[in-house]
Amino acid sequence: MNKVKLIIKAITGVILFCYPLVIYLSFKYQVINIAILCIVTFLILRLITLPNLFSNIGWLAKVVTCFGLLLALISWVFNEFQFLLYYPVATNLLFLIFFGYSLYQPQNIIEKFARLKEGNLTPSTIEYTRKVTICWCLLFILNGSIALITCFINDMYWWTIYNGLISYIFTGLLMGGEWIVRQKLKH
Repeated sequence: MNKVKLIIKAITGVILFCYPLVIYLSFKYQVINIAILCIVTFLILRLITLPNLFSNIGWLAKVVTCFGLLLALISWVFNEFQFLLYYPVATNLLFLIFFGYSLYQPQNIIEKFARLKEGNLTPSTIEYTRKVTICWCLLFILNGSIALITCFINDMYWWTIYNGLISYIFTGLLMGGEWIVRQKLKH
């Protein structure tokens, strides 16, 4: 059963990664109702296979998934498909809230990840994790704001290019840049 769960998680992860392309193609070929049915199905499968609700990341993943379900169902019920475009905005907002909130906790989210890998951390490492958490918050603000602008300009091409490519490049650049800085700090 765990193998099946892992396969479902992988497939739903890929589909959600391709969400902007799925939405774009469904609008282009006028099969949006089929796309919504598929999205709802994959989101429900993802919800079922996500980790325990009480783990930090499991909780966040479930909230993001539920919000995606809500947007898809609202789009379907009201036959107003523009709601689907707000999923990247909502995702960035929810991640911003989660990461930002962690800055006011005894351990920020990046520090928690670092402790899972490294165990005890030095005060300078703890300060570094705080700065990295702030960088992620800034990225979520930038990505979410631009994603919102792409919703308002009502151009599916630019919405898809930003939300399905450029935002992923920004995320990858932050991840890669942070990894390089971390390697230099270790030596």
